[in-house]
Amino acid sequence: MPRYKRVSGGEKNDKSGKPYSKYELRFIRDLFLSLPDGVGVHENNPQIHHLSQRIGRLPRSIEGQMHMFKSLKKGGNHGWAHMSKNCREVWQEYLDKIN
Repeated sequence: MPRYKRVSGGEKNDKSGKPYSKYELRFIRDLFLSLPDGVGVHENNPQIHHLSQRIGRLPRSIEGQMHMFKSLKKGGNHGWAHMSKNCREVWQEYLDKIN
């Protein structure tokens, strides 16, 4: 896969600026959990590109959501000021399933 090229000013699409649904976040969470210790949470990861095409989101946006899951995995102490309620609920679904 060719290297991902950033767009000056930030890439946009139809879903830019719209909240993620729980449906979309479940795919992102599952991809995050499939990565060994969160290694590969990067915009150039081909799996992120495949998922971005599947759900119609941008790779960098998916990467950002994966970083939120990474933060939740570490206990939720994060530098992200606007973690969505859906993100926390989708993570709690996972925790409930494994406990």
